[in-house]
Amino acid sequence: MKLFKKIAYLSISCLIVLLAFAFTVKKGKTEDYKGALNFLIISDWGWNGFKSQQEVADQMAAYAEKTEPKFIISCGDNFQVQGVASFQDPLWISNYENIYKNISLQVDWYPVLGNHDYKGNTQAEIDYSKISRRWRLESHYYTFAKKINDSVSARFIFLDTSPFVTEYYNKPGFPDIIKQDTAQQLIWLKEVLKNSKEQWKLVFGHHPIYSASHVHGNTIELIEKIKPILKKYHAQVYFSGHDHDLQHLKEQNEPIDYFVTGAGGEPRPSSSNKMTLYSNSVPAFSSVILFGDSLQVNFINSKGVKIYSYKRSYK
Repeated sequence: MKLFKKIAYLSISCLIVLLAFAFTVKKGKTEDYKGALNFLIISDWGWNGFKSQQEVADQMAAYAEKTEPKFIISCGDNFQVQGVASFQDPLWISNYENIYKNISLQVDWYPVLGNHDYKGNTQAEIDYSKISRRWRLESHYYTFAKKINDSVSARFIFLDTSPFVTEYYNKPGFPDIIKQDTAQQLIWLKEVLKNSKEQWKLVFGHHPIYSASHVHGNTIELIEKIKPILKKYHAQVYFSGHDHDLQHLKEQNEPIDYFVTGAGGEPRPSSSNKMTLYSNSVPAFSSVILFGDSLQVNFINSKGVKIYSYKRSYK
């Protein structure tokens, strides 16, 4: 009987050790980002946990546990359909706080506004920053810089693209559109980029400049007004959502990479064209790693699988 107890005790002890080891491996970092600045991007996610929002959120949390992103960026449509009514709207709890609740996602979130956010109260999304410990939408458009190491920094620029889109002025249900001054935003963008001393210049907006999707596609107003400024002042990357898919596009012999990462809640059929380097329609988010002299963009699906990876230098 004593021998049986000893064997049972040893078996249980071994099982505990093995489980602890497995847990440690699962939670351990999968990438070595020492000396890098890494962050996540998600867009078009606001579905109250329905469709694929919760699946993507869960994989973001698991991925963040392993990689410890410094912050999260949202490329808009934070609240699908009708935006929010106020900073006390119950949607803040059901659509955001209760979905992205894992401790690994309790980092700063830097959003932009999407067209569906404009169907509600856009100022309420700004005001929520005053009471939230992580929501950091300080204005309709804004910028900041982050150091990567002692000699390399990155400039992050967040645009408010909906007021540039002409069709919203001719449709009911966009009460805040007419209040915005796009001319002033363009002046601001030029000044920010012109005075930027950072090696990396990353720009974020809701609407894509270029998109191969047949749902929305290119945003002509941004091609005419935003793209020339980005090119003149040497921005390297433009990230967006709006089309609910994953895309990487680049013009031949041109320096700017265009990424669409709008698959945070409800993927739609994707397409491709002559600019397309990658296109897919699966629930997903993006991971970005800024090293001193290079940038890596990964698309991660709702199963936690890295389905696309791209790396470039800042020159």
